[in-house]
Amino acid sequence: MLSHAVAVIALSLVVGLGISAVVLSIVILCRGKLYHHLSPEARPRRYVLISMLALFAVFVIWFPVWMAWPNALVSRLLLGLFAVTFGVVGLTSRFTWLVDGYFKRKGWPLR
Repeated sequence: MLSHAVAVIALSLVVGLGISAVVLSIVILCRGKLYHHLSPEARPRRYVLISMLALFAVFVIWFPVWMAWPNALVSRLLLGLFAVTFGVVGLTSRFTWLVDGYFKRKGWPLR
């Protein structure tokens, strides 16, 4: 019985952290008060926040489907989408200098 309570508390904590991370990212992307309180060097790059939000959204869709139907075709397709998204976000975070150069050439704001 105690292990169920611990699992519920842990799940609630993870869900709360996920919701707060999404809300914080959206507040920063909308350039609200929090964005202007951050120093320009401390502001995160916009494409990093957007790519992390996209990865989180794909995960939130894929994981429950995978838990319910692990061998279904839709689960495997969503797993492929998650893997591709994870790879793109990983490569983007590895080669930030390349993405930064592209954004500067296009004239898009980095932060």
